Amino acid sequence: MKHRKSLAVVAAATALWLAACATGSETSDQSTDTLTLNGDRSDFVPAYTAAGEELKKLTGFGIEPRNVPSTENYQQVIRSSLQSSSSTDIIKWWSGYRLQDLARTGSLANLDAEWDKAVKNGWVNADTKPSFSYDGHVYAMPMYKSYWVIYYNKKVYKDLNLSVPTTWEQFIGNAEKIKAAGVTPFFATQEAGWTAFIWFGEILSKLDPDFYVKLMNGEAKYTDPPARRAMEIWADLYDRGFFTAPDTSWDNEPALFKAGKVAMVPMGTWRNAAFAQNGLTEADYGAFVMPPVTPNTKPSVIIESGVFAVPQRASNADAAKEALGEWLNPAVQKTWVDGINDISANPQVGITNPILTSVVQQVQQLKPMELERYWEASPPALIEGNVQDLAAFMVKPTPQNIESTLQKMENRAAAEWAKWREQR
Repeated sequence: MKHRKSLAVVAAATALWLAACATGSETSDQSTDTLTLNGDRSDFVPAYTAAGEELKKLTGFGIEPRNVPSTENYQQVIRSSLQSSSSTDIIKWWSGYRLQDLARTGSLANLDAEWDKAVKNGWVNADTKPSFSYDGHVYAMPMYKSYWVIYYNKKVYKDLNLSVPTTWEQFIGNAEKIKAAGVTPFFATQEAGWTAFIWFGEILSKLDPDFYVKLMNGEAKYTDPPARRAMEIWADLYDRGFFTAPDTSWDNEPALFKAGKVAMVPMGTWRNAAFAQNGLTEADYGAFVMPPVTPNTKPSVIIESGVFAVPQRASNADAAKEALGEWLNPAVQKTWVDGINDISANPQVGITNPILTSVVQQVQQLKPMELERYWEASPPALIEGNVQDLAAFMVKPTPQNIESTLQKMENRAAAEWAKWREQR
């Protein structure tokens, strides 16, 4: 009985804490020239404030950031707060189907005018509009443009006389030499939940990017040969001992990478900030786009953009829309991307970070297909269920588990796509 009471107290305290994180302007002691912004990235908080100072010069409104330190909890907070007027003025969210999932409820403000202004000024690539839209209307503005790359430890590479790989054979050959030297070649974890999709998405996209697009759009099956082959490659890499344990702490990734205990990390360029905060510089690490699995496969790169949206019922919705109308202004973006160590969605904004510069140069040379990240590329219920299946596979990545995992994912895909299309 005492145990149950303790759990009830904890649950009540958690609910109160989450509610406090969601609370927006109407209960805040903020001044009227400040907009509240909620997010799930504590490392972005200083950059939010700095970018807000630039926004204030242009619009009269600065930013008061809030943070929920868990992606899962954050999603609960936002979905709950959107049903009332207690939301913050601006929310951080995701593009693609995750944005559509919120927009179709009618809980987000229309940002067509703000988007058109950015396009007219050359602040954003007009071709990216679908990632920020639902039913032909824009409901969010891009926060950044991250490329998904393989970060590599330069000391490990130098000690083993390795070169940055440009083919799959070189990529796997490097991993073999790193493993033989007693270093774990690749970081992988399902400990953070969402991270379980990373290697599946990366391998599949480098195996057959056209199939990846079809699968993400519900036009192919998880039981089709390319998906099965991707899982076979992944299982083989596990069998060769190339990965960290699946329960390795996500928070420990930068420290393991810095210490040279892990040689390569697949992640978006937004992870650059965490490496910098852990004292790593361009002398310590670099980045490259993962090569295609076969020479005949066209090059591809996964891209990601977090977004800012305005809750329809936010207390300062009009002011928030005005601020987002200037969000992609170069003056704001320069301060923002310097603060988060990532790439601006505004092509006019230059890059000073040498690692990011090298990534952009590689992309310009490769001219790869740009693919939406797995997390945003299909309906949320489908992705989140599949992530759980992929996490279970990471614990027991045997050939016998490939078929059952893919079948579970396909069964879910058939059901969730049917629901999604019916609800549209």
